[in-house]
Amino acid sequence: MMDKRIEHLNQKLLASVHEHYPFGLAQGKMGLVIYFYCLHRALGDERAKRVAEDLLDQLMGNDLSKNASLDVEEGLCGVGLGLDFLIREGFAEGDINALLGDIDALLFKRVVFGQVENHYSTSQIVHLLYYVATRLRAQAMPDEAYVYQELAIKLVNKLDTLVDAAFYREYYAFSVYHYHVPVLLRVLAEVMRLGFYRERTRKILERFSLDLFSQMPRLHLNRLYLLWGVWAVEAELQSPAWTSYAEALYRNIDLTRISREELRERHIYASDGLSFFYALVENLQATRPGYRFDYSPREVYERLTTSDAWDALLRDEFYFQIHRGLLNGFPGVVLTLLNLKSKYLCE
Repeated sequence: MMDKRIEHLNQKLLASVHEHYPFGLAQGKMGLVIYFYCLHRALGDERAKRVAEDLLDQLMGNDLSKNASLDVEEGLCGVGLGLDFLIREGFAEGDINALLGDIDALLFKRVVFGQVENHYSTSQIVHLLYYVATRLRAQAMPDEAYVYQELAIKLVNKLDTLVDAAFYREYYAFSVYHYHVPVLLRVLAEVMRLGFYRERTRKILERFSLDLFSQMPRLHLNRLYLLWGVWAVEAELQSPAWTSYAEALYRNIDLTRISREELRERHIYASDGLSFFYALVENLQATRPGYRFDYSPREVYERLTTSDAWDALLRDEFYFQIHRGLLNGFPGVVLTLLNLKSKYLCE
């Protein structure tokens, strides 16, 4: 039953891809390229591979413009991160530095010569810093790395001025679009891991901790998400204060409450639901095997497959249009189901 629904939705998805379809990572063609390549790898589906190749050719040949936004979710830097993923995973070949040279040059001009805060939100600047950190890891020569280090320094200092108490605000329901603190912490930890600007970044994190440590997120899924970010910082700082806060978060997370109360019937997506919950718990268990996270992968699988979101996707055109992307749509859920089946033999 699920296989037929997914096949129908895939056909509907491809029929909806038109000339002006967005090209981005979260909701556009780059996300679909990743989706169909992953389908090919998981299922051995040659049709999915051909679709991914065709979409990638369209994307690289026609869709990118120097006038486009640089943001990660829907803009050029997200395309760059998608290409980096495809090459690292062996789905595509190429020199990543050559492929992303034009995007990097545009980002450099925007950050160095423009007021980046006038064009992008604080959370988007966090994402841009992640892109720069990813590009920095790809540089083999010190003189090439220097440019990206300087770019990262400018963005780190910009975040130091932009992040205020309002940045820590929680919304009434969980969404990665609403709660950005964990990603901020994770990205700053990544900058420290790269081995430069450590002391300045440490001081910034200490300042951020004054607001962070004074509160505990209301939603337990936000607590779990925040733990993911706090543990990354703790690993770099080796600070008793960060360790203590991480332990307090861990002790006050109720996974049953998350899955049965905070995530409702249609909360199945990677942006706001069970797919995100599953990926997050699996990551935390892998990175901190000494900690227990008791949940049922089979229950997650069953709830994903029995959600009435699938009927809504097939019958409600407006709902389908909203939920056809990799992050906020059914493609991310399909990849989650495939992972569950492969790892836990769920069926």
